Amino acid sequence: MKKRQILINAMMSTAQIVIVGGVLFILYRFLLKTIGVEQLGVWSLILAMTSVTQIANLGLSGSIVKYVAKYVARRDTASVSRVIQTAAISAALFVGMVLLIGYPFIRWIISLVVPDKYISLAISILPYALLAFWIMIITSIFQSGLDGLHRIDLRCLLLMLGAIIQLLLSFILTPIYGLMGLAYSNIIKNLLILICSWVLLRRYFPSLPLFPYKWDKSLFKEIIGYGISFQVISITTMLYDPITKALLSKFGGLSMVGYFEMASKMIQQLRALLVSANQVLVPAIADLYEKIPEKIQSIYISSYRLLFFLALPLYSIIIILNPTISKIWIGHQENIFILFSALLSIGWFINTLNAPAYFAFLGIGNLRWNVIGHVSIGLLNVGLGLLFGFLFDGAGVVVAWTISLILGSSVINLSYHIKNKIQLSELLPLDKNKLIILTCLSSILFSLFIGRIISNTRLINIMVTSLPIIILICFWLHPMRKKLFGWVLDEVLNYKASA
Repeated sequence: MKKRQILINAMMSTAQIVIVGGVLFILYRFLLKTIGVEQLGVWSLILAMTSVTQIANLGLSGSIVKYVAKYVARRDTASVSRVIQTAAISAALFVGMVLLIGYPFIRWIISLVVPDKYISLAISILPYALLAFWIMIITSIFQSGLDGLHRIDLRCLLLMLGAIIQLLLSFILTPIYGLMGLAYSNIIKNLLILICSWVLLRRYFPSLPLFPYKWDKSLFKEIIGYGISFQVISITTMLYDPITKALLSKFGGLSMVGYFEMASKMIQQLRALLVSANQVLVPAIADLYEKIPEKIQSIYISSYRLLFFLALPLYSIIIILNPTISKIWIGHQENIFILFSALLSIGWFINTLNAPAYFAFLGIGNLRWNVIGHVSIGLLNVGLGLLFGFLFDGAGVVVAWTISLILGSSVINLSYHIKNKIQLSELLPLDKNKLIILTCLSSILFSLFIGRIISNTRLINIMVTSLPIIILICFWLHPMRKKLFGWVLDEVLNYKASA
């Protein structure tokens, strides 16, 4: 795969996260004013419970990236077409059946975790949430096909378009229909993106029919073998959110679920700025594994160094600015939101550093440690969530989730480093990273304790605002910044020269 396409994919992934993040900021601000934080908590719970039915996806969307990249590298377009159709038909049928069977069970769970006055509302929007989810699963197969073609940039365009469509529809429908309007907008958006994804895929593979109808048993067996391991990961991942939110609703209430939803969406959108760009390594590594496997190690080390260089300042700045973000987004300084945002920033920072190892394992098709890491997170989240919830109420549930995320993610990182005999000094040379590490940590500590040292509010605001600037200066002086900017500039100049 050309370096230029990797660069384009990474840049578009970043642009997508910025646009979608901006849309979510506006949407959640609008929903807080229109339907309130408790109904937002209901919507969050329904989406989380609906996502559990992704168990029937069999990991097909994850498999498609690898197998489309594999057959494209071999120039076997007929197999690519059959793989995409087989996966789409399988996912549509299996997920559809599970949605029908699971509907009464989800209704029962809703009656256990949702307060009485919101149960009828939650049940009324459940069928619409399930339909929207079914459409999204099929769309994910088509978009994974674009990823396997190394056209992650096109998937990003579709996601940006979908976010903007949902925002506009929510502005129109939610004031009229309330929470049901949000459900309507979700279905319409998913349907439009499904059609666009299929049209784009057929542009690259004209042999694809107007509607998928070819199901290949031998190819299904091939992709399902990889997909089963991937599905174990998917199952445990999809259980994180509903379990955490159910425990939070039980021990903390719907308002805590609403603020957790906002904090979680914010942190994960920022995390996606880094991880989505890094995700372009999956088809790239799959391609290298077929052609030049010895290059994978150097790509991994470069990716890890770059990710650390970007992640540490980003999460540090978010922790420092949490009170300001709360005032802008919620309208006041909400301590629960600030606490949840800080905890999630710590947990997802460690998880972000796991991304290069996670994607490297995906690219080479060895998912054992990815599975073990995700199962560890899931089991710890249930056990610690129940224990900390009983002891410390809703805040304890989020602390338990953060600890689970850190410990489980570390399993994947450590296993990759041990397996490939990678030393910490290779990943993070201390002489190049000492300044930015000390600056970020000291800035966070200073922002947490400044209120106890200084009583002047205006002076506190000035000093806290200056901390991100200091971090950005260290970011600019870091040698990785010059390397990154040089690479991007070199690719842009080469592109202009060849145009």
